[in-house]
Amino acid sequence: MPAPGHRFVLSIPTPHTHLVHVELTLDADAVAAAATGGGLDVVLPAWSPGSYLIRDYARMVRDLTATAGDATLAVTKRDKHTWRIAVPGPGPVTVRYAVYAHELTVRTSHVDATHAFVHAPATFVHVPALRDRPVALEVRPPDGRGWRLACGLPRDGVPAGAPDPFGPVAPTYRLRAASIDELYDSPLHLGHDEVRRFTAGGKPFELAVWGDRLAGGAFSLDTLVTDLTAIVDDHVARLGVAPYDHYTFVLMLSHDAYGGLEHRASSANLHNPRALAVRKDYEGLLELLSHEFFHAWNGKRIAPPQLLDFDYGREAHTRCLWVMEGLTSHYDRWALRTSGRIGAKTFLDKLLDDWTRLVAIPGRRRHSLEASSFDAWIKLYKPDESNLNTTVSYYLKGGLVATTLDLEIRRRTEGARSLDDVLRLLWTEHGARGVGHPEDVQPLFERATGLSLDDVFDRQIRGTDDPPLAAELRHVGLELRAAADPATTADGATPVWLGATAGGGRVTGVLDDAPAAAAGLSPGDELIAVDGLRVGGDGDVRAMLAARRPGDTVRLALFRRHRLLDLAVTLAEAPPTKWEIAAAADVPAEVAARYQAWLGEPYPGATVLATISTTSRSV
Repeated sequence: MPAPGHRFVLSIPTPHTHLVHVELTLDADAVAAAATGGGLDVVLPAWSPGSYLIRDYARMVRDLTATAGDATLAVTKRDKHTWRIAVPGPGPVTVRYAVYAHELTVRTSHVDATHAFVHAPATFVHVPALRDRPVALEVRPPDGRGWRLACGLPRDGVPAGAPDPFGPVAPTYRLRAASIDELYDSPLHLGHDEVRRFTAGGKPFELAVWGDRLAGGAFSLDTLVTDLTAIVDDHVARLGVAPYDHYTFVLMLSHDAYGGLEHRASSANLHNPRALAVRKDYEGLLELLSHEFFHAWNGKRIAPPQLLDFDYGREAHTRCLWVMEGLTSHYDRWALRTSGRIGAKTFLDKLLDDWTRLVAIPGRRRHSLEASSFDAWIKLYKPDESNLNTTVSYYLKGGLVATTLDLEIRRRTEGARSLDDVLRLLWTEHGARGVGHPEDVQPLFERATGLSLDDVFDRQIRGTDDPPLAAELRHVGLELRAAADPATTADGATPVWLGATAGGGRVTGVLDDAPAAAAGLSPGDELIAVDGLRVGGDGDVRAMLAARRPGDTVRLALFRRHRLLDLAVTLAEAPPTKWEIAAAADVPAEVAARYQAWLGEPYPGATVLATISTTSRSV
């Protein structure tokens, strides 16, 4: 590898201060190559790939200085994330600074007395002119703590193909990256992690787990490794190749935490301490890890050009995030089914949950998948009380469109093709070659399947139609049913609603065209009484409305900015609150065969396979 353009030393001498210290040395030849007009620019990214929001990481930088030998160099801030260093002549330059790190997410850094999670774009400045040059990184854990490192970067002194590519525990870790982009795509975790190493899909893996775990759980790390191995094998078999030399899962467990961020040879994942204790949480963890791992193909390598070559200082807009995240949201769960980690019933339970969340979003009627993708920077990653009415998630709808399209392809080709064929074409023609796919992917989808897909793209992707899930399920012998949950209404009553979402007794959202909107209810209102009777929470409101009829008027007492208000609301019939996916008692043999070809289990016959009540999601 050529001489590094950037040489970093990262240290954390006193973790309880939440500070990461960084030293960057630029050799004389690097300074000569990058300096212009007697100055040298160093820049910190404003966002990180995979998380589409300008985060302005430079706000956490403090005390940036520069020296050349014993001389202190003048440093001037040029813009929000660029520092100009006066360089008097040839010779090496050293830049030193600290970063405050106390936000535990997968896209920010967090350091405390128990661990350090270092998100590289939030931590390391770079010289733009040296972006493509190799990087050397020395990581110095705090003294005497025995913290081990988990990271997807190769280590110096560990040759390719070594039996342990992750290297031993060390007082100092020396890593290398092919470029600044590879460094930024490689989070670091230091701590007393529980580590498991295993082989899956023909390549070595490391799972590093930090944080609290609920005692007495039904699942162990060994169980997790077994299931991860099966999921990885399934993904690799589908694509035909593993595009990394080795892979690291970083899993951090913390209360009220959830999220994941993909990287080319690793992923950072957050989940709650119940992840290995409760089946629902454990399956959610598997789905999260499957999702971020699948991005090693779709998202990190299969991507439009805008997300393969971009400016770290500004938004990179594309209308294709539904491809990157929607397809991934389908395959993360599909791999759990095809690898045998969950059964058909669990898969349908999760599918039904997604469907009920989608149809509860008015914004899906005014925002297409392409528009949602383009607006991610100002919508999905900047949620507010109006989002419910103005946008739809390209994760949620994108995943449902992908699942429904897979069913349509199977039906129209009589099982000869599936969405897998689209995925493999995207990989062989674009991901494997490092070539971004076009914004208009319809021709690729049509070439892979041999089908005209005008209707799908015009109506569900460029347009705002819902995917025809009910129609496609019927072709595999399943019925999607909607009704009122009888447990939530008085005998014989028609369910009514206000048309608002609430939490803790406060209105959190008001749905367009619903009774609450017509009456003037607003997010933030604190509901205190219905028809003069005090309410103690959202459940009380539902109970007081249970025996009312559409067209009835009720009076709501509420506080708004400490002012007592009285509003009259005319109730309307509520949308369905109970959903089911059921198999018929008797179907033709070819329908049963389609079901088994899709879900890998015999057709169950006359069975309710999935059911969900959505009553608690709104009032």
